[in-house]
Amino acid sequence: MPSTPRRDPFDVIDRLVCGAGLVPDAIATRADALQAVARGRGSSGPLSRAIVDALLARRGQRIALLTGFVRPDVIPCGENDGPLGAVALARALRRAGFLVVIHTDPQAVDHATWLAAEIGAAVPVEAIPANPAAELGGSIDVAIAIEKPGENIRGHLHAWSGQRIEAGSIPIDRLFVEMMASGRLTVAIGDRGNEVGFGRIHDELVLLVPEARRCTCGCGGGIAAITSADHLLPAAVSNWGAYGLCAGLALATSDRSLLLRPDEEARLLNVAAVRGYRDGLLGTAAFGVDGISGSASVRVVEALRAAVAAALERS
Repeated sequence: MPSTPRRDPFDVIDRLVCGAGLVPDAIATRADALQAVARGRGSSGPLSRAIVDALLARRGQRIALLTGFVRPDVIPCGENDGPLGAVALARALRRAGFLVVIHTDPQAVDHATWLAAEIGAAVPVEAIPANPAAELGGSIDVAIAIEKPGENIRGHLHAWSGQRIEAGSIPIDRLFVEMMASGRLTVAIGDRGNEVGFGRIHDELVLLVPEARRCTCGCGGGIAAITSADHLLPAAVSNWGAYGLCAGLALATSDRSLLLRPDEEARLLNVAAVRGYRDGLLGTAAFGVDGISGSASVRVVEALRAAVAAALERS
């Protein structure tokens, strides 16, 4: 009998961060459909492979990881989707030979610092400046946004609920626009379409995700972000997309120390809740993200580790 073709391990990573079997079917299907569109905007291969290849071609360069989704009324220190992924990816990138700084909204700097310390991510955590393009743009070579709200066609930031974000999160859209214009690398990770980077697939997004067409603030622009990025990785949960890139880096470098461990993910979720991060959908501190149980996140981390191990053992 002919042997069954082995799946590209980077394709496995892309599928795992969509969360099939761990999240409601509608969420996994949305993430998978958005990934398919994003692949159509670049190479036809796995998104995680394209991002990892682009990053490793710039090893040694200065990377800014930007995260934070702060709404003073309901999540004053920000939501826990984004910062957990940022500290895990920052650690992996530093171990892979990059100069890395995490930038988050001022209200969350202390909290992100605690998260980084929890897993031994020896990277600085700094506040996003009031004018990121002017104050940060000249000092970095690569920008990676993880669950960072992006402006819609009217120039406003929105939560998934449709509410306008009028204070809290500092916009980074202009930074991404100027970096792309100057030929510097930009990468974005998001899950619902109101985050920086989804401008890369804006027209398809508003067709695939009807919720992206509506808002409750009256601006008429919906919540879909208009700002693009060189590479976009949609995921069921943005943290999972960052964990997928950790796995891709580990696979490409044969360095399993770049992977997040399941026990580390559990600790990160607990520390985030204690420090004041909140579930972005529930608006409360919880052992979970975006209304999805923390056990699902731990299982994604386990599956990513298993996929990398299996691929490296075959090589």
